[in-house]
Amino acid sequence: MERVGRGDGIGIELTRGVVRGVLLAADDPHRLHAATEVGIRHFDDDRSVLDALIRLRAELGPSRAPTRVALFPPGSTLHRVDVTSLTGPELNVTRSRLLQADGVSSTVLIDDGPRRWLFAVRWDDPLVRRLEELVEHAGFVDVAIDPSPVALSRVLVDSVMARRDAALGESFEVVLAGVPIAAVASDGVGRQPPDLVTSSAPISLALFDGLTDPADLAAQIQQAATFGLDGLAPPAPMSSLDLAGVAHLSYPPHDIRSPQRQCVALGAAIGAAGLAGRLRPIDMMLPSVAAATTERPWAIEKVSAVPTNIEPKPVSTARRVMRLVPRRRR
Repeated sequence: MERVGRGDGIGIELTRGVVRGVLLAADDPHRLHAATEVGIRHFDDDRSVLDALIRLRAELGPSRAPTRVALFPPGSTLHRVDVTSLTGPELNVTRSRLLQADGVSSTVLIDDGPRRWLFAVRWDDPLVRRLEELVEHAGFVDVAIDPSPVALSRVLVDSVMARRDAALGESFEVVLAGVPIAAVASDGVGRQPPDLVTSSAPISLALFDGLTDPADLAAQIQQAATFGLDGLAPPAPMSSLDLAGVAHLSYPPHDIRSPQRQCVALGAAIGAAGLAGRLRPIDMMLPSVAAATTERPWAIEKVSAVPTNIEPKPVSTARRVMRLVPRRRR
C-alpha cells in the first residue's frame, strides 16, 4: 500500500477547453514527479469532462495523494476583506453581509503572518460544485477547490501583478502582495494561451481597498495592467517558480512541464502537498431550494384499518323498565 505524506500532492487547473495536472512527490529532489495536459471536447457535457479527468488521472499514475483543483471561470472576481480580529460569529455576519450586499456566496480564509484575510470570490457556485463532484468521480481523493489566483500566488516570488492566459477565452489578472489583493477574469482576446506574464512594478495597493463592484475592480486592475503588464513599464524576465523553497526547473514554453503551462497546477499541488501552511476549505453559501407550495393529496396514506370506536347510544327510560319486568314463561 502506498504511503502518502507531506510533500505528496496533486494539483489540477481546470478550464473549459483543457485540464492540466501535476503530481508532486516528497522523494523527488525537484518535487515535480509528473505533469500532463488533456483537452476537453464539450465542457457542457459531464461525460466529456469526466472522460478528460479520468485520462488525466491515468497519466499521472496511481498515486492516492490529496488533490486541489484550481479554477476561475469567466466572469469571476476576487477581493479581500480584513478579518484579523473577528470571532467566529462575527465572521458569519461578514459572510452574510457579503452575500446580501454583493451577491458573494463563496469565501475562504487565508492567514498572512499576523493578518487574516477573508477572500470574497464571486463566481458560478453551482458550476464549481459540479466540477468538484466530477473530479471526485474520476478517482481523485481528498478533493478541495482553489481559486486560480490564490493557487498562482503560492509559486510567484516578488511579483506585484500577474496575468494568466489559461485557455482560449479564459484569462485573469491578479494584484499580489504575497497573497492576492484582487483578481478579475478576462477574455484574453489577442493573446495566445497558455502563458504567464508577471510584473514587479510597484502599485499602490490602497487603490483596491473597499472595491467590491465587479466593474470597479476590472477598471482598476486594467489600469494597473496597462502600466505593469502591457509594455509601458520595462519588461521583467520570466522568473523561476518557487515550489516551497525549491526552484522549478527551467523548461521551454512548449514543454508540458513549463511554467507557462503548469504554473497554476503547481500552486494547487503545493497546497495539496501541505507545503503552503494551514489551508482552509472554501466556504460556499449555496441558496437553499424553496419548498414547493403545491398541494400533494397523493401523499396522504391510510394509517390503520381498525374501525373508529362508535359511542353507545343512551338507554331510554322505557327500555330500562322493560328490562326490570320479568318475562312470562311459556
